[in-house]
Amino acid sequence: MKLTYFPVRGRIEPARLMLELVGARYEFEAIPMELWDGPEGKAQFLQITPFGQLPVLKDGAFVLCQSLAIDRYVARKLDLYGSTIEETARIDEVTEIANELLLEVGLVCFGPNFHEVRAAHRASTATKLDLLEKYFVRTSADAEHWVLPGRYTLADATMAFALESIWPLQPGLLDDFPKLQHVMKAFFSADGVRSYVRSDRRFRTWTVPSAAFGGRSEETVHWSD
Repeated sequence: MKLTYFPVRGRIEPARLMLELVGARYEFEAIPMELWDGPEGKAQFLQITPFGQLPVLKDGAFVLCQSLAIDRYVARKLDLYGSTIEETARIDEVTEIANELLLEVGLVCFGPNFHEVRAAHRASTATKLDLLEKYFVRTSADAEHWVLPGRYTLADATMAFALESIWPLQPGLLDDFPKLQHVMKAFFSADGVRSYVRSDRRFRTWTVPSAAFGGRSEETVHWSD
């Protein structure tokens, strides 16, 4: 399996976290932004990107784009997507909530009025995290897993990344939600994931340098012992 994306964590990170979790072998091609933005790069990479966008997954002869489709494909392939229709539905529910949180982080980080909207984002996110923690208490499998007892899924990977993405953008906010912080930290301490997020194989920034926030190493979470 091969993943192609930019040299940032971004929208491909949940897929990478799942692959690292189970120790699956995969190749990662990082396309420099300056090459992607240039005319030669566009012409070159349009041959491998069905819609002229990244990320792209290639698994043998099978090529897939769109980050959420890639996440679900990887989850199914690695048996991280539940075994019943009810389990899969719950995984989808949690994953969609996580992706909504990620979308909102992205809108703030790439918005033209970053400093003006950051405070509003903190307030609205606090409300959502309060509801999310209550949801977690009501529906979670256990204190360290969102859906399946003792087993991580697509939901755990995506939600952990979403909460991690909020952490530097809104310092101290997760401290108000200890159960969410605990389940996030548990995932990032899991075998496979733990070594990956502490290695130089994980990119140092959440997104590209042109973003108002998240494109610099000091604006991104780095795990250490």
